[in-house]
Amino acid sequence: MGKVTSKAVFKAYDQQQVLLLPPQLDTLIGPRHLVRVVNRVVDQMDLSDLINQYEGGGTSSYHPQMLVKVLLYGYAMKIYTGRRLAKALQQDVTFMWLAAYNRPDFRTLNLFRSGILKDTLEGLFQQLLIFLVEHGYVKIENYFTDGTTFSADANKHKMVWKKNAQRYKQAAEENCRSLFKEIDALNDSEDRQYGDKDLEEMGGQQIDDQAIGQQIEKLNQVIHVTKDKRTMRKGEALKKKLEQQQNKISHYQQQLDISAERSGYSKTDTDASAMYMKNEELLPAYNVLASSENQFITAYTVHQSPNDATCFKEHLQKLPLKPAAIVADSIFGTEQNYELLEGHQIESYMKFPTFQHEQTRVFKTNPFLKENFNYNRQTDTYTCPDNRLLRYRHNEASSQRRSGYRSDFRIYQAENCDGCSLASRCKKSDEKQRSIRINSKLEHYKSQARFNLNSEKGIALRRARGMEIESCFGDIKHNMGFRRFHLRGKQKVKIEIGLLTMAHNLRKIQASHTG
Repeated sequence: MGKVTSKAVFKAYDQQQVLLLPPQLDTLIGPRHLVRVVNRVVDQMDLSDLINQYEGGGTSSYHPQMLVKVLLYGYAMKIYTGRRLAKALQQDVTFMWLAAYNRPDFRTLNLFRSGILKDTLEGLFQQLLIFLVEHGYVKIENYFTDGTTFSADANKHKMVWKKNAQRYKQAAEENCRSLFKEIDALNDSEDRQYGDKDLEEMGGQQIDDQAIGQQIEKLNQVIHVTKDKRTMRKGEALKKKLEQQQNKISHYQQQLDISAERSGYSKTDTDASAMYMKNEELLPAYNVLASSENQFITAYTVHQSPNDATCFKEHLQKLPLKPAAIVADSIFGTEQNYELLEGHQIESYMKFPTFQHEQTRVFKTNPFLKENFNYNRQTDTYTCPDNRLLRYRHNEASSQRRSGYRSDFRIYQAENCDGCSLASRCKKSDEKQRSIRINSKLEHYKSQARFNLNSEKGIALRRARGMEIESCFGDIKHNMGFRRFHLRGKQKVKIEIGLLTMAHNLRKIQASHTG
């Protein structure tokens, strides 16, 4: 060091200084710090169900209360992996204080998260929800519901597509049928030589393990009985080819079984389904449905289908606390979902797909739309723009949807459209008489939805919907930087999204006191 001429006075700086009394970590953490919120909330939870997961015996275990706090605080601080959590427990003052100097390694943290916690996390989430209610953060009145996709921890280049599996399986089955014919021809040759001819027509036979096994047995008999070496070699070659096709069929059938109702899955996480993300990229992912109130998440469910409407039934069944009303966008506005809300005695503020279009002048001024035909309940007739009656003719076969829900339609038809000056604009060119297809139950639900959505309360809820649930998703994806799961398998993904939603709520509690 060069010559110092400054007369400045500095505070003591000695890295070898020994403190007589080491400082308490508690004094280094502010009174409104997020770690204190996590600590206070978890301290008020009943963890008896979690503690009862431990069988006892052997060496002592880390206390589950401490591990829950570490995981929740870690997720709230954007630390999602066991190794990074273990590192924070050694370097971060807030983690050290929260864990009371305990230092579980990443294996212990991962095992606790994926194993012991899996059967009790939903109960912990419900306790947090009750805490929010008791302290006035939420009222369980109006739930704002929507879905969003998160990428799975899976390789996007290792997708298995159901259509491909079906096609390849069919090709293997056709190859088997061809081999069956060759086997029959070989048997025919042997039977002519040794008698007992018994040919089968294999063209339309179902190809399964039993059918293939029968053909392999035939080949074994030929191989063992024949004295012709050429026939023996051909029989062995056919047997090898048939076994190869059998393995292919078994392989593709397994892919079809795993796909089930899905279009495909990833080899590295077979529970993950192919879904389009916001940027239109097709990736293995999970669909997460969430409900919120006052920007606190009040319910969450994980699904393998990208269709929010078909996932809503499961989401509704798993609500920890039932609200007075549910507000949702038009994708949820199906007959089945309206019926579900009615059955649970929950008021509906769900849009239906055409709701926004119905508010336009183009819709309201188009007299040829069936929605604008006048309906007479007493005579059960509709009146067209030319004041001609459309009477009920018959019921149409119910439509079968993927969810298994059935809808019934009533067909109404005009008695006579001849001479109508509006016919060319009113009916289709191939129609003799104008007819309309009415789902009476759905129209009833849509009428209720219109009334609710256009009421003063409904308009306020519609305005709040985007700000409510979208703010929760925005906080998780943007502020917390969580866009991709770190665990594989639906069960573990449910644990991770549970920790994530609880962490979001804890962050929201802290923000409400410091904002």
